[in-house]
Amino acid sequence: MAILIRYLARTISMNNTQLNILTKLTALALLMLVSAADVNGQKKQLAAQRKSVQSAGKTLKLLTEHTGPIISTDHLDVIASSNKSGFETGQVVKINGVYHMFVNEMFDRPHRDLRIAYWTSSDAVQWKRKSTIVESIPGRTATNPRAEVWVTGVVFNDEEDAWNIFYVAYRAGDEAKGEIAGSDYAGRIWRAKSVIKGKNGIAGPYADMGVVMEPDANSQAWEGQQAVACFNPYKVGNTWYSPYDGHNHVPKGGWPTGLAYAPKLNGPWARMPEGFNPISLADVFTENEIVTQLKDGRYLMIYDSFGDQEIGYSLSTDGVHWSKETRVKVQSGKNLWAEPGDHYTRTPLCAIEEEDGTFTVIYTARTKVNDKNFYAIGKCVLSWQ
Repeated sequence: MAILIRYLARTISMNNTQLNILTKLTALALLMLVSAADVNGQKKQLAAQRKSVQSAGKTLKLLTEHTGPIISTDHLDVIASSNKSGFETGQVVKINGVYHMFVNEMFDRPHRDLRIAYWTSSDAVQWKRKSTIVESIPGRTATNPRAEVWVTGVVFNDEEDAWNIFYVAYRAGDEAKGEIAGSDYAGRIWRAKSVIKGKNGIAGPYADMGVVMEPDANSQAWEGQQAVACFNPYKVGNTWYSPYDGHNHVPKGGWPTGLAYAPKLNGPWARMPEGFNPISLADVFTENEIVTQLKDGRYLMIYDSFGDQEIGYSLSTDGVHWSKETRVKVQSGKNLWAEPGDHYTRTPLCAIEEEDGTFTVIYTARTKVNDKNFYAIGKCVLSWQ
């Protein structure tokens, strides 16, 4: 930008024998436009730097919260789609003022019978179910590699001019091999791409492009029997990164998180070296991480964590090295509709930085409806305090 400004200024300073008046006027107009754009760019950069300084040393805290769930058993689309057990994991993105939610529906047994659905909202409160994006294959067995499907990542790929969703597919445990039949094993990360080009193609349909990461010769010891679990790509410079989770069932271990990287969104994906992995987020449990870049240039990672009516988050200045977990309440006072317990306020689906600097958070949590468990969807707003 500075080089272009100097060139235009030099052009204007030439005498009339070197350049005609029309050309000089054109150059003057361009100089004014470019200078204005440069000033505006500098103002935005300074504003982002000021926000970073202002939020430094502060933590995210609850600002406002919706009373009760925004989607529960009485929602007309929950009833129409015969969703018996509720919602778990997914991601919400905001495009041109519209919130788009890709979420897993537990249509029968919780954490067993899954499909990936697509919902939209103009205010993040009133939601409309649009379609089913991916179905699992019925029959939970050790030989069915898609007995469960869990969407964990939604990202637009400029290189393909298409939306990508990433979801993990599991098989059940094989009791004949000493595995636990009710647990998830050998997670494989599938990539699906929108058939319709451009950002308006977010509603789908989506076509499977193949598996980008799975247990293989490069698996690391900490990943355990469940990995690869979770996948949420984000870009730093020219490199893509994604957190991914692991867990060992027998003997029971923690839920650590590692990083993978790739030159392109479609791969090839590789694990960061063991020693760097797993990254130090929480002492025992983090799951279903979602990463976004903030307006001040930092990176925010939110995730499922321990604690009553709490979620966790970490920050990074380079998108690679992350701070230890900070927990934040998403419900308070008389609005504690989610059951208390480490695994009952479940997964945050987003922390969308709004124009006013606050963060819209959509999350899932278990509640009781007529003495039956249902994983509803809640909403709150966080801010730096």
